[in-house]
Amino acid sequence: MSDIENKENGPAAPAEARGETAPTERVSRRESQAARAEAQAARAAAKAVAAARNEAAAAEAAAAAPAPRAERNESPRAERHEAPRAERNENPPDRGGVPDMFGGDGPQPGQSVPPPQPVGSDDAGNQSQQGQGQNPQQGGNSNQGQGGGNQGNNNGPQGQQGRREGRNRNRNRQNRQQQQQMRGGGGYDEEIPDERNGGGSGPLINLTELKRKPAAALLEMAEDLGIQEGVARARKQDVIFNILKAHARSGGGIWGEGVLEILQDGFGFLRSGDESYLAGPDDIYVSPSQIRRFNLRTGDYITGRIRPPKDGERYFALLKVDDINSEPPEASKNKYLFENLTPLFPRKAFRLERGNGSSEDITGRILDLMSPVGKGQRGLIVSPPKAGKTMMLQNVAQAIVHNHPEVHLIILLIDERPEEVTEMQRGVRAEVISSTFDEPAARHVQVADMVIERAKRLVEHKRDVVILLDSITRLARAYNTVVPSSGKVLTGGVDANALQRPKRFFGAARNVEEGGSLTILATALVDTGSKMDEVIYEEFKGTGNMEVHLDRRITEKRVYPAININRSGTRREELLIEPDMLQKIWILRKLLHPMDELAAMEFLLDKMKNTKSNDEFFNTMKRG
Repeated sequence: MSDIENKENGPAAPAEARGETAPTERVSRRESQAARAEAQAARAAAKAVAAARNEAAAAEAAAAAPAPRAERNESPRAERHEAPRAERNENPPDRGGVPDMFGGDGPQPGQSVPPPQPVGSDDAGNQSQQGQGQNPQQGGNSNQGQGGGNQGNNNGPQGQQGRREGRNRNRNRQNRQQQQQMRGGGGYDEEIPDERNGGGSGPLINLTELKRKPAAALLEMAEDLGIQEGVARARKQDVIFNILKAHARSGGGIWGEGVLEILQDGFGFLRSGDESYLAGPDDIYVSPSQIRRFNLRTGDYITGRIRPPKDGERYFALLKVDDINSEPPEASKNKYLFENLTPLFPRKAFRLERGNGSSEDITGRILDLMSPVGKGQRGLIVSPPKAGKTMMLQNVAQAIVHNHPEVHLIILLIDERPEEVTEMQRGVRAEVISSTFDEPAARHVQVADMVIERAKRLVEHKRDVVILLDSITRLARAYNTVVPSSGKVLTGGVDANALQRPKRFFGAARNVEEGGSLTILATALVDTGSKMDEVIYEEFKGTGNMEVHLDRRITEKRVYPAININRSGTRREELLIEPDMLQKIWILRKLLHPMDELAAMEFLLDKMKNTKSNDEFFNTMKRG
């Protein structure tokens, strides 16, 4: 034997030992050579199959990427894998028993195949190309590269599951995009066009104007929109909510506005003043990020674009802040806090005389003389029951609206009768906020807090604000009900800590050196037979800088206004009245002081009825 044969088959045996076995060994060598040739042919066939698969995959990618959606719907998977499927059927051992991953889960009729995404199927295809590309470099075991290619192409059940998950993710992503486009927004902080009619193909609707419509008009509007459920015998706020949802589904834009109330969790809602800041389903949600970005505080009046609620949401959400207290958002970031402003005595008086000579004008004329009201005044109207305090507040409100239209007037009615609320809303062109006697004490407190915060924000913008409160006694009763018990009870059942918050409300009235003012005129009840009312009045008696006392004895004789002139007055009135007019007023007071309260009031009314103004009244007194 040769050296090569010795290397392959080991050391040669002696000839006598081999004997008849030598021809058998030569036959076995021929068989081994034939087996090697067959193996080489099998490897060549496998490489040809892999090359065919690579070409098919490349052709599929080239055809799928630029092809329009209509062409991709024509079952491309069956076409691009038909030729490799025939080859795999001819050589099943080369597949290693891997199940076919292209069968059974093709595109549905009328459904477009999503474009390739970097998940699932594309990763598997990349692994397939990588595994097949390593075949020529494997060297020793040819099946190693082949196995890598099969794993990249098919990946068994895991590859099939990855493709399906990738398709599901693509479909979910497309569905979410379609839903966001249909709803007209992505998130709470999404930027939208500045045009008032932008962002929707339908008409623009204002939420505030919708709230001011009567219930009959809202029901008619809901019927025109085809709303059947949630309208009949529903609250006005629920009807508005359903109308806005239907309007948003039709592609219309929605603008809303309201006073911000920030809750303890950091987010807030825009409440409507027409509903007395009552929480309802038509409130607008404001996210914490927007509150931090614009440095918003409770009481800010915000206007902006809103969107309807998404799945799982209950409220409309603010998309973009357009105005804050009727100013651009950038202008509100540099305002001083109300607590940092400098308080001063009132230096400019409100003129309550209208000069029409009517009986209602007499109330304002008497107040201008005996107890003038200045910008930043903190006044108490002390009154027994049925003494005409509500009518006096109404006359003061009408005079302020007539003579000072630039003033923001808020009338706050706490624990009052509903018919008085309606009369005040119809009789005075002002912002009337109410919480009637059938509301709980927590509601009284919430309304009062919203009103005072709203007034503070306006003063920070250098506005003159007037709050007419009826009554501070009932507000203190409400605070006494909701405050946690401190264990210290004053006379009449008043908790020691209950009056701190109403004092903070009343003490917010001030004239501000930096500009603006907050005036509060509040009524206090006396002679009600309740010890609690007496304690509340005594606590507030020294806090105001102006008082007007009403007398029941004058009221019983049906003389209005029933003002006790000797007990009424204003601190530092010389800052509000001209010196020559002040001298005339002091002379008049000296004349009326010896008289009885009833006689003094009758004398003053008799002289004023014949004149139309206070100047004419003093001229008449001088001639007389």
